[in-house]
Amino acid sequence: MADSIATGSSFELDQATPRYAAIESLMASAIENGRLPAGTVLTEEPIARLFGTSRTPVRTALGDLLERGLLARFDGRGFVVRGTEGTAPARTPLTREMFGLPEDEPIHPMPVTSERIARDFETKLIHALPFGQFRVNEQGVADHYDVSRTVVRELLSRLQDRGLVQKNRQSHWIIGPLTAREVAHYFAVRGKLEPLALAESAPLLPPREVKAMWQRHEAALAQGPNLEADALEELETDIHIRLLARSRNPHLLRMVHQSQLALVVNRVFASFVGAQPFQVALREHAIILEFIMRGAYPMAAQALEEHLRLSADRTRQRLMAISVFPQPDLPSYLKWREP
Repeated sequence: MADSIATGSSFELDQATPRYAAIESLMASAIENGRLPAGTVLTEEPIARLFGTSRTPVRTALGDLLERGLLARFDGRGFVVRGTEGTAPARTPLTREMFGLPEDEPIHPMPVTSERIARDFETKLIHALPFGQFRVNEQGVADHYDVSRTVVRELLSRLQDRGLVQKNRQSHWIIGPLTAREVAHYFAVRGKLEPLALAESAPLLPPREVKAMWQRHEAALAQGPNLEADALEELETDIHIRLLARSRNPHLLRMVHQSQLALVVNRVFASFVGAQPFQVALREHAIILEFIMRGAYPMAAQALEEHLRLSADRTRQRLMAISVFPQPDLPSYLKWREP
């Protein structure tokens, strides 16, 4: 696959092959051929710059290579090419030659269209979730954003990995409904998996990162009910994604990621009523971070488990509250389906 992608005078990222898959293939080939030696540190930004792409497909490619065992985590930022035990990480400047990319001609930049529309597209889908089941029309999405269906399929595939959309028996993309029962099921899984991931990840987190998270939470609590929905989402990301990300078990992290769909209820609810109802949750977040700063990792995991237990009931109530709001105006590519 790598040879077919890299042949010619330039590296094309707008083919039918998803960008992350093309990048992953070239990186795997570079590792296997020794152009990326064991111990080489890989981070998103320089790789994205070499490939003329955004960091999102690079992040996906790195995650897949980690799962395949070609990369490993280490105590620094990024990933390291897996080698024998004791191989020291080396921050070697990355070059096109290492990845088998042409040296003499520019890479055709990735159209930024998919990344430009990704956030808006996801937001539209999330706001539909509590109001029933909808079919997502691929061509309608493509027409709405003036992009190709290939771009739409890639975005939908990424959202499918997170459990936000699914395909039915007719191979139609379906979203919703997110019911109270489903929320309870998601939280039952999260209550077991997230504390486990935290216990593995927290000891590996740089203290300055944890302190920065704690400071963000303290500033948010001091700000009170004036907190914006986007700021609230950032704080949720601190606790439920960043604190867990250093776990060295990629299968655990994938299952955690797929069980976090219920987080979107908070995002929708905050868009309707603001951040004031989340002050209690933010105080629970701060307690978790305080335990981590003290090195009390088992206590932090217990605090996270208790936070999720309390959040399950709060989220169920928020989902019920959302149902009394009028359905927001939804784009034409979302077609309501009979239950």
